[in-house]
Parts: sequence; C-alpha cells; structure tokens
Amino acid sequence: MPIALHLNLRVDPTQYIPQIRQVPGYDYIHLIRKPQYMVDRSLLNEKVHYLNKICTPSDYAEKYKISLMHAHHAQLGILLLPFKEDTNLPLVTSIRGRDATLANQPDDYLDNIKILFDRGELFLPVCHYLGERISSWGCPAEKIKVLYGGVDLDQFKYRSPNMEGSQNILSMGRFVEKKGHHVLMQAFQKIKDKFPQATLTIVGRGELEGHLNSLANQLNLGDSFRLLNYLYKDKVRDQMASADLFCAASLQASNGDVEGIPNTIKEAMATGVPVISTFHAGIPELITHNEDGFLVKENNVNELAEGLEFMLTNRHLWERFTMAARKKIEQKFDQNRQLRQQAEFYDELFHG
Repeated sequence: MPIALHLNLRVDPTQYIPQIRQVPGYDYIHLIRKPQYMVDRSLLNEKVHYLNKICTPSDYAEKYKISLMHAHHAQLGILLLPFKEDTNLPLVTSIRGRDATLANQPDDYLDNIKILFDRGELFLPVCHYLGERISSWGCPAEKIKVLYGGVDLDQFKYRSPNMEGSQNILSMGRFVEKKGHHVLMQAFQKIKDKFPQATLTIVGRGELEGHLNSLANQLNLGDSFRLLNYLYKDKVRDQMASADLFCAASLQASNGDVEGIPNTIKEAMATGVPVISTFHAGIPELITHNEDGFLVKENNVNELAEGLEFMLTNRHLWERFTMAARKKIEQKFDQNRQLRQQAEFYDELFHG
C-alpha cells in the first residue's frame, strides 16, 4: 500500500484527520512541525513524526517508503519545497482559506507560493472560489482540482427540525473577524424584542473572546446570549441537537482573510438544522438561497437581522429547507465519497 506523508498545522480532531488517516488505499505518516503541535495526545501513534527531527529528507523518504507528500495549507507546502527538491516526490497542497490571501502573511509569501505553483504537482482548494483565487495568482489550471471537505454522516444524523417552541440560534467558529460573530450579535440584538424566547449561543475560542464579551454587555443581550469555549465533536453534536437555527455570518476580514466553506455549516445541514449564512467565498457553492438555506449579504447587520426574522417567522419552510440540505450533503459533501475522490486524485499523479 502506498504511503502518503501529510504535513498539517497540529494534531487535533479539527485538523482534517480523516483526510490524513482514512484515505482508501493509502497508508499515512502524519507529520507536524514540532512536538508542541501535538495538541490531542489521544491521536498520538507511531505514525506521527516531527519535521524538525528530519535531517536528510531523501534518507527519511527511502526509510519509510513514502510515495507522495500532502501539505494541508499552502504555507506548509512552501515548507516542504526543500523536502521535494531532495526527494523529487509528488507534492499535493490543500488550499483552505487564508492561504489564498495575503492576510497576515510574510512579505515574501506571494513570491514563495508562485514557486510552489511551479514545483508542486497538484493543488486541492476546498471550493471553486479559492481555486479561482489561486488561478488569478498564476497557479496553472491543470494543477487545480476542487476537493470539498466531507461530513461523517454516521456521526451527524438527520432529524426533522423543531416546528414549534424554542428559538435557539447557534453559531460555531473561531473568535476571529472573518467568522462575523460581532455582526450576528448586533443583528440578534435588533430582533430579540420581537422574539423574546429567542436565544443566541456562539461556540468557539480565539483572540476576540474579550471583545465579544464586551460587545454582549454593550448590546445588553443578557441571559438570551451565551459565549461558550471550544467543544469537542460529541459536544458539538449536542449543541446541534438543541439548536433550532444555525447561523454563520462569515465575511471578508479587514486584513483580507476569507473562508473556504465552513464545515460547521455542512454539519448543521446534515443534522437537519435550518441554516442562514452569507454570500461569502465558497458558501454559495454549498447553500442555494431559498432552496436549502437562506443567504444574506456579508457584513450587513440589517440584512442579517431581516434574514433571522424571516427564518424565525417562516418556520413552515424549515422542513423543506432541511430535507433539501441533507440531500445536498449526501450527494456532494459525504466524507466517504470525498475521501474516495482524494484517493483518485492521488492515483492520477502516478498513472496520469
């Protein structure tokens, strides 16, 4: 069985573990830069190695019989260029969001990624939007193949939406600007008097936690609002199960950072939670407005408030939306299907 060497940012359950460890027909070595990026030790095994411990890439590749390399961000693909030069192994690079922008990148990032486009064999953006971004930077079209992230449908099972009673709005994502949590909180403040039973829960962690807590006080959201720290997948499913509406208010950050397609939206759609989101980046590739979800302009408090009010008022639409959403996830974003597609892309590197 061929062995793929995968380099990703850290080892924790959110970091594309299936795309590293469950690709059919391929064994793996899970490479991270240094031991401090081994975040979840339950995922540690003899196949986890450290880039900073490898002295001679060609000897290492021969010892472990590596057939190809897969960097799970463009920044990591650049890190593997010396490895490629020494081994001449095929190099695959996933493009996931910020790496298709100049947001918080080193001054030489654009020059280096153009070298990566030249020397790498295959680029896997997680949506067509990001594929177009790297194409505009000079990545050859024949090297670009979209690979959507998949949802484990055995873990996220469909249930019919709640048709009456609670009005629990849920959002999940890191506390960073592009997630648009601050816009969602302002939109919620505009509608909460019309819907006194409504609640808003935002789950995540990150640099803006203090700002979001301060904003909640300024907006006087009171007991109708909760900001929860990061949860593991089983707790994520619990939150989804008690949600009536899922909102992802994604937007382009002031530094240019963008999303690909947030996995949390896919998980909500798989679970049967109606979704409201924005016309941002790859999200319209996932959600068809007024068919399997509801979309509004990004970074627009008033439009999002109107969208929330529409969704809460027109509960009779939820079952139609969620059934269509589940069908779309099954057809285009099923994890098993996407892992098979990944394996086919690998195979093509060897067989053309």
